[in-house]
Amino acid sequence: MPHQPVLIIEDRPDIATRLIDAVAATNDIDLVGHAMTLDQGLNMLFDLRPRVVLVDIGLPDGSGIEAVRACVSADWTVDAMVVSIFGDEARVVEAIQAGAKGYILKGGGLDQIGDDILSVLDGGSPISPAIARHLLAIVKEGAATTPETSPLTERETEILRAVSRGYKRHEIADQLGISAGTVGNHITNIYRKLEVGSNMEAVARASRIGMI
Repeated sequence: MPHQPVLIIEDRPDIATRLIDAVAATNDIDLVGHAMTLDQGLNMLFDLRPRVVLVDIGLPDGSGIEAVRACVSADWTVDAMVVSIFGDEARVVEAIQAGAKGYILKGGGLDQIGDDILSVLDGGSPISPAIARHLLAIVKEGAATTPETSPLTERETEILRAVSRGYKRHEIADQLGISAGTVGNHITNIYRKLEVGSNMEAVARASRIGMI
């Protein structure tokens, strides 16, 4: 499989160095560019056409959420993953709604970011534990509302609950005694039924209307 190109949009040199080193140490992905501002990042996004973009939210000239939206509207397949110091619920929800495929906090270890990128390429949505707690809080709030009739099967609901707790596909497969491919098929069905495009969107939508 050809190496997948990765673009980093991060203004802090120390964080950027850690991300660059993590990408370099991971098989199957290559760094194609590093931008330090939103404007530079958007230009490099369309010039370099990466497969994955790691983007900070608090950039000097604007919000990285704009880069997430640009990825969603791009005419090729490109996934955005937020890597940010901000872990408040408002920004998390905004990132999910914009189409982010993952949300990693800088306060945690960034050494695993290469594995997180591979997870995104595999259809996963890597999230830091603190972000998972936000999603669980949303789930709890949603459970207090009158739920709509869920279009999800019992197994699909079980898988979506596991996703909301931050488990990756292979971890869910191990828990349920099924293959990762079967988990992927269930997640595809969940996307279709809930009319969403990522695990994080699925959790947010299902919890808002009381399905999980």
